[in-house]
Amino acid sequence: MNEEKMNQDGYEPINDSSNVQEPMYVETNETDISIEPNQEQEVSQKVEVKPSVFVSGENSNETNTDQSGRINVTQSGEAQNVPIHKGPKLKSVLAVIMAMVLVGSSTFMVGYYQGQINLQDDKIADRVNQILDKQMNEKVYQSVVKYFDENGNPITVGDVNIASIYQNVSHSVVGLTSKLKYFDWFNNERYTEGTGSGVVVKEEDDRYYIVTNFHVVDGATEVVAEIVSDQIVPAQLIGYDSDSDLAVVSIMKKDIPATLVNEIQPIEIGVSKDLQVGEPAIAIGNPLGYNNTVTYGVVSAIDRKLSSDQANEYIQTDAAINPGNSGGALVNKKGELIGINTSKIADTNVEGIGFAIPTDTIMPIVAELIQNGYVSKPYMGIGGVNIDEDTSKLYEIPIGVLVKFIYDDSPALKAGLKEMDVVIGIDDQKVYTMDDLTGILATHEPGDEITVKVIRDGKEKLEIPLTLGDRNKNNPSNK
Repeated sequence: MNEEKMNQDGYEPINDSSNVQEPMYVETNETDISIEPNQEQEVSQKVEVKPSVFVSGENSNETNTDQSGRINVTQSGEAQNVPIHKGPKLKSVLAVIMAMVLVGSSTFMVGYYQGQINLQDDKIADRVNQILDKQMNEKVYQSVVKYFDENGNPITVGDVNIASIYQNVSHSVVGLTSKLKYFDWFNNERYTEGTGSGVVVKEEDDRYYIVTNFHVVDGATEVVAEIVSDQIVPAQLIGYDSDSDLAVVSIMKKDIPATLVNEIQPIEIGVSKDLQVGEPAIAIGNPLGYNNTVTYGVVSAIDRKLSSDQANEYIQTDAAINPGNSGGALVNKKGELIGINTSKIADTNVEGIGFAIPTDTIMPIVAELIQNGYVSKPYMGIGGVNIDEDTSKLYEIPIGVLVKFIYDDSPALKAGLKEMDVVIGIDDQKVYTMDDLTGILATHEPGDEITVKVIRDGKEKLEIPLTLGDRNKNNPSNK
């Protein structure tokens, strides 16, 4: 007879070595139940037992099921706890198979997309490395040049890495084409085209700003930019200053193919006042329509005037500048912009004399054009002629500027100047010519108050206070 012993896991059968029993089988309504006194198994649910229970072929009179899930079987007046062997259900088997299929499919799909992501990551990484290499090469080159300059060993033309400079600067220089409208002898509308160059100097969220020469876009009804070979985008004129021969156009990022929009970059701006005669100069532009042509030479002279009566000063260089180079970049040994190529002396007896507008002149004008669309110009509002020494003696009038006419609604008219007044000074500076007068005014800003010294009627000396106006503010023809 078996005894029952309680442990912390519940009832556990203990074998009686003196009475070895054969396995018994119980017939239930679900499955066959194997009864092994030496084995304990957990059952998750109760099992109903039919009224007739057969144990080893003998009829038993009593059966019940206890709380632990075991079936108590009475055999010949003796009770036993019968652990139940329960076979797996079909639903459980199918559920396990389905779970395995889903896990396997998910693993495959995750692996597939992970592979695709890795491929895209490789492409992105390659592109990033290209950009970083390009920037690193540029920084290293500039650092080397700076080191030699600071240690008294300036870079010469033979030392300059032209190819490296070109690679760094070429994405900042574009070709420009202007369409001009005119009328022929029979008053028929005709169009012609002019070509030039431009330099990207500023980037905003939706556009790039390009500086060029005013004469490249003068009178144009349409302007287009060639950002790379055969890739044309429309350009919009922002403003110009005819006095300095500078203009600014813009191109919109939405008009640029996505593959190229990040290739364009504003050029690094150098300081032209630091230039020395004889140092390297590289010109990049669009001569005769040949996009991104590079030539090189040296800075031949600085602060050069093209004529005695002109106030603008230029950089002179022997780097080849040809038609179409106008508006292109003149860069130094570091690849920094030092000037905008504007003209050359065209003569069969002259070679290698070209001129560029210095960046120290360019950048304040460009900033004003971008902000206002025009350049503020202080003015008095008079038209005058020079009275030289001979004229002064002949007519017995002082040397200075004779006021021939006064513009309507001008500062001069409001201040009380009159025609035939002779301007002999502004503040503490003497005035002998119109160049003297305009030169003094150029040092002021619109809104400044000055004192104009005049001789009236050949004898009366007057000092007239005058507030300078803005010549271009309300004059679209000068914008």
